[in-house]
Amino acid sequence: MRLARIIILLWFAVTRVGAQTIQYTCPESGIAYLYHNDSVKQINFYLGQIASLHNTGWVVHNSFEVLPDPMRLLLHPTPVVTQTPDTTIIHFTGSGLVYAVRKNGSLERLDRTFYAGYNYSALRYFDGTKLWSLGGSGLWNIQDLALFYEPELREWERRKMTPSIPDGFVGGLYSPNENGVIISVVQDGTPTSKPEPTYSAYTINLNNGTYTNLGVAAIRSKGPSLSELSWFGLWGTQNITFFEGRIYLADLVANELQECDALLNVHSNPFNGTQGLILSPHNAILIQTASTITNVHVKIEKITYDELMTQLNPQPIGPIYESGTMTSVRTNWKAFLLLAISFVALTGFILRYQRARPSLERNFAQSLSPLARLALRHLLLQSTDSLVTPDELNQILGIEDKSWDNQRKIRSTVLQELEEKGMELLGVPSFIERVASEEDRRIRRYRIKLELRDDLLPVLKHV
Repeated sequence: MRLARIIILLWFAVTRVGAQTIQYTCPESGIAYLYHNDSVKQINFYLGQIASLHNTGWVVHNSFEVLPDPMRLLLHPTPVVTQTPDTTIIHFTGSGLVYAVRKNGSLERLDRTFYAGYNYSALRYFDGTKLWSLGGSGLWNIQDLALFYEPELREWERRKMTPSIPDGFVGGLYSPNENGVIISVVQDGTPTSKPEPTYSAYTINLNNGTYTNLGVAAIRSKGPSLSELSWFGLWGTQNITFFEGRIYLADLVANELQECDALLNVHSNPFNGTQGLILSPHNAILIQTASTITNVHVKIEKITYDELMTQLNPQPIGPIYESGTMTSVRTNWKAFLLLAISFVALTGFILRYQRARPSLERNFAQSLSPLARLALRHLLLQSTDSLVTPDELNQILGIEDKSWDNQRKIRSTVLQELEEKGMELLGVPSFIERVASEEDRRIRRYRIKLELRDDLLPVLKHV
């Protein structure tokens, strides 16, 4: 008898060591699927029915009282199932309802809350004795509250956390690090103009009430972004997520995202009442349904988590989060590289331009007619506050003895030649300014535009 008792105790210890705390969301509002007492159960909170899945389909075997409308629908959004080897609870983000599934398979409501709508997309964490609701959003705000269900009061109480996260957080992933401490990557509540939401990583210590920022979501060259992953469940420290028919494992304690070979077809999705994957503390349950006109056949397969990992064949594809400093360095490195390339290109352009400039200036001067050279030289030699009169320009050009019409025509031709060839050979736009005389507005006086003067002064040595 004593030997038999020792064997039983050893078996119990081994099974406890092999067991996991698991948690997962169900795909339908108001309907929870779970593995309990060696059978797959369906608990329908809208109809008040409990059914078991057999080889030939669902069989209803129990019922319970449902809430009156509209609370029945309002307080039972998507169920979250949390199980340890000796505890099964069902709860809902978006409401405060908490149910326990007893050893005999009956359902018992634990809470006396009636509030709803303040904690959608909150993280739910069970530390073995307390169920926590962390962050979440309501109709008007996103918050950083740490709430825990108090069994004696049958109400949700608040744990004060420091420092606060002013913009709050929603959704995301977490992995238990030690009892009462989790590592999380959550969606920031702060408004953003970016096309995708941003994520921050925290150590959430519920023992001493602290949020410790670890950084931000890592930038990877492979695999989906955090916003693209659909969270299904958690066993141990491993999060099961889905993206485009493929399973990804996210372990935030190890800070590693792994890409898996998809399970056989239908098993790559959460169980939806017909087929898919369910988690239990000891096993993963793979369910497949084949139907014909006359009958239904359900295949239920239990495999250990070691066997599940073998089928998944996970391959690491990078970290889940990284320090803010690392992100800044990564981002700035790209910016610095672009800046350096731009600087080198600009420097090369400037040097090339400076080497080419003297020849351009020489070509410009050589292309000018003798009269245009004389006019340009005289204009460049004037002080910045001087204006050249038509008579002065006639004298420089040696046309003072010609008729007034001829003088005007020659001056116009010379000035037009300067500006056209300046634009053609130097890229300098119209650079001769014509200023009306204060005594007679019909008379124009001339000078080089002040903003272009420095660009044209080097031409002096060629004219």
